Amino acid sequence: MATQIDNSFRTFSFASAISANTLVYVSGANAAAAVVTASEAIGVLQEDAAASDVGDVKLFHPTQFGLVSPGPVTAGNNVFATTGGVIVGTLVTSALTLGVALQSGATGEVIEYAPKL
Repeated sequence: MATQIDNSFRTFSFASAISANTLVYVSGANAAAAVVTASEAIGVLQEDAAASDVGDVKLFHPTQFGLVSPGPVTAGNNVFATTGGVIVGTLVTSALTLGVALQSGATGEVIEYAPKL
């Protein structure tokens, strides 16, 4: 089960070197990278990070949790709210984009996601 992070910071690993104060997006489970598209940004790296290093990211919004149904949801992909109070990893009719999944999950699992700007 996911652990709630009450403050607005989260640690991510970086595959390549990245400078402090760079906008980042979720690139996989516990991984982030410099944004390619501004709409994918979830926060700002707080210090320089070398390749294969970890760094603290100040998130734009505190993270949230949601019940996956049906699954699966993949880390780094958008999650959507649907009727019944659950989240899905695929856009469906009348769904609302909530944010990006910080972890992967199957049907019935609770996952953490970061709301986007």
